[in-house]
Amino acid sequence: MISKPSNFSKLLVIPIAGLSMIASVLAAAPAAIGIITASGHFLIERSQVWGNSTLFDGARIETSSASSDLALRNGVRLQLGASSRAQVWENRLALERGIGQAAGPASFELDAAGLKIRAANGTARFRVALADQGGIQVVALSGEARVTNAAGLLLASVPAGRSMSFSPQAGSGGQATRTGCLLYKEGHFIIQDDETQEIAELNGRDQVGRDLASNTGSRVEAVGTLGATKPAVSIATTLINVSKVTQRSQGGCLSTAAALNAQTEAPSATAAAGNTPAVTQPSTGGGGLSTGAKVGIIAAIGAGAGIGAALALAGHKSSTSQ
Repeated sequence: MISKPSNFSKLLVIPIAGLSMIASVLAAAPAAIGIITASGHFLIERSQVWGNSTLFDGARIETSSASSDLALRNGVRLQLGASSRAQVWENRLALERGIGQAAGPASFELDAAGLKIRAANGTARFRVALADQGGIQVVALSGEARVTNAAGLLLASVPAGRSMSFSPQAGSGGQATRTGCLLYKEGHFIIQDDETQEIAELNGRDQVGRDLASNTGSRVEAVGTLGATKPAVSIATTLINVSKVTQRSQGGCLSTAAALNAQTEAPSATAAAGNTPAVTQPSTGGGGLSTGAKVGIIAAIGAGAGIGAALALAGHKSSTSQ
């Protein structure tokens, strides 16, 4: 004879099922990653909060008139400016509007408009601002900030105390703009950026290559796309395939050339070919005459030619700009 379950056994089944359901819900809930505090109110997942709240992985935060401070359990410290919006995880923050600031190791990343910013090495503190027009500004407050695009190509390394602005296309299309002294070193064109002092190697073909050669030793703006290969020049951190060169001011790069052991003029063969040669050219380190040019002058004078003919043979101009 089979007896029916008692009411007591039925009651036991209900709590066990309920506990199982509660455990499933708790397992699916996002993990707490830190706390957020502010002097006013802010929104978390569109719910208004005053003072402070627990942060969960993937939370979307929006500030109003007051900024907010985020302290993560892994030691990373974040700040969101007034009228800012972002989504935060344990290892990254995605800035959607306004200003975000991060202080932490290279394992933490701040994303903004397709750019990825993190400490270059050790720890760094940096600020990222999204302009209404779509531009992005990165300021390294302490340590060095490394900026890459979505594909992982290095756009810039921003040293402490420096800032750099990027176009909206920089994150998605790999576009890059550098303004500074255009020089020639180790058989290639290089530019030292005015703001960050970062050195980029420049490649140019045909007319662009001739423009690079004719503007070597001057301050220029170079626009192009990031190259996927490692720069050939030892001191360069980025390779840019240049599409346009615009002179900003003539000369003025002798001191920079001396500091970088580079030349303020490209070899005549480079100017004629309109590209970057694959072989290393002789360098004087300060933009003076190359060894080949000096030999040409001495040979011409030794043969009894006039000074004018000697200079014509050398085919080299001299700059006195500092």
